[in-house]
Amino acid sequence: MTPDPITTRLDFARANTMECAKIALQYFQTPEARPDHKSDGSPVTIADRAIETELRKRIEHHFPDDTIRGEEFPTKEGSTDFEWIIDPIDGTVSFVQGVPLFGTMLACLHKGTPTIGAIAIPCLDEMVIAATGHGATHIRAGHPDTPCNVTTNAPLSSALVVTTTPDSFRDRNALHIHDTLAQSARSLRGWSDCYAFVLLATARIDAVIEPVVSIWDIASVPPIITEAGGAWSDLKGNHALDTGHFLACAAPLHPELLRITKAIDP
Repeated sequence: MTPDPITTRLDFARANTMECAKIALQYFQTPEARPDHKSDGSPVTIADRAIETELRKRIEHHFPDDTIRGEEFPTKEGSTDFEWIIDPIDGTVSFVQGVPLFGTMLACLHKGTPTIGAIAIPCLDEMVIAATGHGATHIRAGHPDTPCNVTTNAPLSSALVVTTTPDSFRDRNALHIHDTLAQSARSLRGWSDCYAFVLLATARIDAVIEPVVSIWDIASVPPIITEAGGAWSDLKGNHALDTGHFLACAAPLHPELLRITKAIDP
């Protein structure tokens, strides 16, 4: 019997994402964590490059004909319907500053649709992983695996909403949206980068709003949040990964949040 290609790639992501994420621990809180800066001004470290290099090597070994797109190196074009997207360290600022809430994000798209997603937080030995139709799982060292389920919280006045930094609203000329969220939600907090999506998938917060993102930052999120019972879109309500902004939340909150976030500039 021919192995199911989704299951095979899901098993790969489960076996390899955390292993590669833990490469960062060799450099975390050491002088080697100091960043260089790319042409766009964003930081990159030796750990970013080492993790992506290792993940690329493993993907190419197991799925030599798949496309691989990573944040730090050029795209390797493939001939199948599968495309891997790698964010080796999401939360590089946290990593550089010695804050343990950074992670590795690995996604696999099938015919352009985000189908498999994994987010591994190496300092906490915690991971969420999902594939469309296969459920979402929360994996923690020393604990049994458990299904991921988002909250069903509503209205917004009872919700805890997370965004990485108010600076991203300023960058979008959208501080008015940040202020409206702060006034409308029970609490608006700034917990870091990809760890916010782990918190959302495991019912510890109610929504994540990011006005400035790249595809690496979010490609793994849709299957995780969908399989956990939540909703996602860009801030205009489109199911798109390339518009540069993103929203994921408890499903009942989605319409109420969109009424606020649709004011974002294109």
